[in-house]
Amino acid sequence: MIKDYYRILGLADNAEDVVIRTAFKLLAHRYHPDKWLQEQPTANRMMAEINEAYRTLSDPLLKLAYDQKRVIYQVDSDFYRILGVLGHVDIKMIQVAYEVLSQKYRHSSSHALAEKRLVEINQAYQILADVTKRKTYDFKQKSASYFSRSNRRSGLSLWKVYLVYNLVFYLIIAGIIFLL
Repeated sequence: MIKDYYRILGLADNAEDVVIRTAFKLLAHRYHPDKWLQEQPTANRMMAEINEAYRTLSDPLLKLAYDQKRVIYQVDSDFYRILGVLGHVDIKMIQVAYEVLSQKYRHSSSHALAEKRLVEINQAYQILADVTKRKTYDFKQKSASYFSRSNRRSGLSLWKVYLVYNLVFYLIIAGIIFLL
């Protein structure tokens, strides 16, 4: 099985080069063996994984070959994909991704595309940087994905019983109103 370098760096599959570089710097600083003196073997293993992931994802040719070898899974959350991070990352990673992406698109030569991208980045950051807004957003995304696609099963479920109950209730009320 192939290692998931994006997950090691805490990034989404569509992370841009500036986000990859910044995530590497942040994680290398956080997990450097000199800072983990008590757990030296763990720190060495983590740094080796972080370095391997960065070495592959920072080189365009190696990244292309790596992406072709692995299966790319869709991330349900659009705001996370906009910033190029995964849903489990901490606020520091979200801030760093926002800063480098906004800086990249502020200095872009294509103004129409850059403006649109900056609006998306700002909107995503406003939701994901606020803890309560992020929790609400995550809850909405999970419940939307639960009721939409893969969790639809044939047979009786609590959701179907609820829908039938409401339908019958409103039909009875409508019948009573019609008879009066």
